[in-house]
Amino acid sequence: MMQVTRRAALLTPLATPALAQIINRPMRWVVPFPPGGAADAIARIWADAVTTRTGQAIVVDNRGGANGLLGVQAVLQAPPDGSTLGVLSIPFFTALPMMMERPPYDPARDLVPIIRLVTSTVLCCVTAERARERGWTDFRALVNGAKRPGARVVKGSAGNGSAAHLLIATIATRSGANIEHVAYRGGAPALTDLLSGQIDMVFDFMPALMPHVASGRLVPLAVGSNARSPLLPAVPGLGEFADLNLGDLDMQSWNALTAPRGTPPEVQRAIAEGVLRSADAPGLADRLRASGLVLATSSGPAETAALIAADAPRWAEMVRVSGARIE
Repeated sequence: MMQVTRRAALLTPLATPALAQIINRPMRWVVPFPPGGAADAIARIWADAVTTRTGQAIVVDNRGGANGLLGVQAVLQAPPDGSTLGVLSIPFFTALPMMMERPPYDPARDLVPIIRLVTSTVLCCVTAERARERGWTDFRALVNGAKRPGARVVKGSAGNGSAAHLLIATIATRSGANIEHVAYRGGAPALTDLLSGQIDMVFDFMPALMPHVASGRLVPLAVGSNARSPLLPAVPGLGEFADLNLGDLDMQSWNALTAPRGTPPEVQRAIAEGVLRSADAPGLADRLRASGLVLATSSGPAETAALIAADAPRWAEMVRVSGARIE
């Protein structure tokens, strides 16, 4: 279901220069993961829409590695003129620094969240072959199987500190399941190992998983949100597993265009305005939906910062319960 918050009037568009005027060269959108994952899909689909609506040329730059920190560093080191932005998910503003003894950046000080682009949730998938072998008829069967003496389920994620890592660590802690986490340099290599049988399951965002679900090669067992997703209404949400001590979990994430500190307010407004103008670009919502993403914009920097502040306690609790740490 498309959710778009349109408050362009708050951006005083008549007083704001057009995006292509204020950013007078190609923009670079940094994705802190390799090609093929959710962040990459978000960046490329939205970049097409913004270019179509505003004429602003955009280059997507994948900077995977170090749990996404290489991508964040590329944003922090960029000139604060709007020419380089990050496509960053909410954990970069909340959970990731909490899991590090000496975080290399302070989100409140160093990052300027400009506008939300999408909301999303993670999906638990296993191969159809593994489901048949182990009798994983649903998510409850998988978790209960992993609680038996000597049992073990190997789960891959896009990296330490990722949303999927936090969720599966919390599930393991709460349910008592023996789930071993393997961190990859992005969701795409984790998916490759899942499909080849090297690991047992993934909890990851939907873009890379949906084609394999449609083909029948992957079996979806649960979505990470508390309620079922309208994108996969037959797949249960975590709220349906109260007997596993998971009934109040709700892993919903979102991504925002983010600038380095010092970016002038008028540049921030121009970027937000350009995105809002592009939200009704032909095919944008449908392309996002096909990748398991929901179009959901904020009005601009102030509302985006407020969304982060409201979400931070939920992520802090998952960090606490999971015990997840990044060395």
